[in-house]
Amino acid sequence: MITRNNTCVYLLYYSLYYSEPNRTLCVIEMVVKTVDKRIVQCAIVGDGMVGKSTMVLSFTGQNLPNEYVATVFENYAGRVSVESQQYTVSIFDSAGQHDYEGLRAYTYKDSEVYVVCYSVVDRESFQNVREFWVPEAKSFTKRRKPIILVGTQTDLRNKIHCEMDSVVTTEEGNELSKEIGAESFVECSSFLCNGVTEVFQNAVLTALKYRKKKTNIFHKILGR
Repeated sequence: MITRNNTCVYLLYYSLYYSEPNRTLCVIEMVVKTVDKRIVQCAIVGDGMVGKSTMVLSFTGQNLPNEYVATVFENYAGRVSVESQQYTVSIFDSAGQHDYEGLRAYTYKDSEVYVVCYSVVDRESFQNVREFWVPEAKSFTKRRKPIILVGTQTDLRNKIHCEMDSVVTTEEGNELSKEIGAESFVECSSFLCNGVTEVFQNAVLTALKYRKKKTNIFHKILGR
């Protein structure tokens, strides 16, 4: 089963079109029918300890950890309903340490949507979205891929031990979302189960939107 999006299949056969157009179009149509359009591939990136893995575990219905365990690379799958249809989100959860960029390169290339995370009680992680994560994601892909900006750990915002200078407001998150050209901005709390499903619903909606755009472009190229 082919699980990459339709555009990958189109690009694979496009170079053959002008030499054998009729045959190539038949092959394209046959392959596209086998593509599982209800699988969306998604990369989760952001600084370590901002709650990326906890968010994914919450979404996939697994037990949340009692203590922090650094992730190097994990692949998860979760189900979400969008527009009365069930979709599977294939999630690449990679290391938040900056020196693992070689490993993250694979997740960037194979994903349709990037979910870029920061903690709302860690201003450095917020700043690194702009200064590190978005530039890195763009550097590993030749074409623009959509971004969902996510502020995690909202349950910690009002805790007494939080330093107010470290707290990132919702308004600041919205401004950063506009600055980096994100498709949407979501705040969530894995422990309170608030906003987590919305993160992945937005990821699916965004992937579907971009698939449709690319399909329309391809049909225009072929004149069909």
